[in-house]
Amino acid sequence: MRPKILALTVGTAAGLFAATPACATDTFAQFAQLLPKVKIFTYTNVNSPGVKAKISTASSSNTVLVSDLGTLLSPSIATVNLSATAASLPFLSGGDIWQLFSGSITFTLLAPQPGMSGPSVNALDVTFVDAAFETPPGGGAPTLQADSSAGSVITYASDFADLTGATAEDFALSFSGASHALNLSGGRLPNFSFSGSGTFAADLPIPEPASWTLMLAGFGVMGGVMRSRRKAIVLFDQEVEDVS
Repeated sequence: MRPKILALTVGTAAGLFAATPACATDTFAQFAQLLPKVKIFTYTNVNSPGVKAKISTASSSNTVLVSDLGTLLSPSIATVNLSATAASLPFLSGGDIWQLFSGSITFTLLAPQPGMSGPSVNALDVTFVDAAFETPPGGGAPTLQADSSAGSVITYASDFADLTGATAEDFALSFSGASHALNLSGGRLPNFSFSGSGTFAADLPIPEPASWTLMLAGFGVMGGVMRSRRKAIVLFDQEVEDVS
């Protein structure tokens, strides 16, 4: 099987930084499904105290791509696990349907990154409070977005980068191919499944000039790989083994 894989490579040094006051806004990680049409996410209504709906992955073994994160400069195969719940029912505002979710998104590599000691399999862990799920009535491509400057609370962690100095965090998940038209009925959306992709961004500390020596040494090791990459979106074929 030779699925099309969407990969984005950029020439940033996100994650390879020292803790300094200077910052730069950067989309430091993104993901896309290896099989874009497979509906790996589900929206489910819940009738329990304090929980009205949940969004989750149909299986934690679904493979996606994670890239541009610290030393993880090349696309890698990982599993994604999204688990979020809504404490209130969806509502109409500005012509769209909205619902607030809190939870987590984790990306775990299928194998440790070559050249790194220890397990180092946590590519990215995101916890969030009050992410906005939004869809137009009758639509089939909702989004889930959070922005710390708009009141959401977002925390990033990774084995590949020190993200503790990150500020102005935001992320956006784009869903598609919903199995039902998304309309409110009895104050609720229908249960449905969908596929997705997303990006994660923040203001990240920039290394001081003295830090560039160490970074350039690291880039020298990766030079053979990086010479073949450009600041562009690249589509390529890759053999994918069955990991189930």
